[in-house]
Amino acid sequence: MRVRCLEIIHPDGDYPVVEYDGIRVGCVYPVLEMVAYDVDCQIRVLGPDTPDPGLLWDPIHFETVDPRIPPGWTLTIADGCTHLADARWQRPGFWNDYHQGDPQALADYDHVKSELLASAQPPDN
Repeated sequence: MRVRCLEIIHPDGDYPVVEYDGIRVGCVYPVLEMVAYDVDCQIRVLGPDTPDPGLLWDPIHFETVDPRIPPGWTLTIADGCTHLADARWQRPGFWNDYHQGDPQALADYDHVKSELLASAQPPDN
């Protein structure tokens, strides 16, 4: 799944910017994950200069350019949240383990990220 950034509203204010933390208006990025909390939805997007593990964005500021769901993605519903992401990121505590430097979580993140970046190439026409 790939999306094009249409607009960026700076998180420290209510004003538009052209670029923020490696994401630039008009550019296309792979979606690493989709998370929905009640009525709020966010997508994790990774740009070439975005620090890992990417940033969570409101999808209202993006448009889909490639709707293909990557292989290995699963949908889970738990604790009031819906997650659509690779199954290896769906285990309980994955993101906490990742941020605490757990070697298995870091390896799972790197492996899935590599797969997603490789599969996010434009489809053949």
